[in-house]
Amino acid sequence: MKEIIVYSADFCGDCQLLRAWMDKEGIPYTVRDIRKDPEHARILEEKTGKQGVPFLIIDGEWKRGYEPGKAFTDAFARSLFDL
Repeated sequence: MKEIIVYSADFCGDCQLLRAWMDKEGIPYTVRDIRKDPEHARILEEKTGKQGVPFLIIDGEWKRGYEPGKAFTDAFARSLFDL
């Protein structure tokens, strides 16, 4: 099983959709909320250049968990996990 960390925030609609999709698919993950812990926000910005969420780390690889300007789709979510 892959180790998955999701950088997220409660206010983020794409974060909520991605996490709900992962829950439905039975994909385990750890959440790092950038609003509840400033250190998570600092790390996210250091690694990605911004505090845009959701961002994932999948087995050590950083992946943007959203498509700028596009609605969340099942196909996009599947592409993140090579499903």
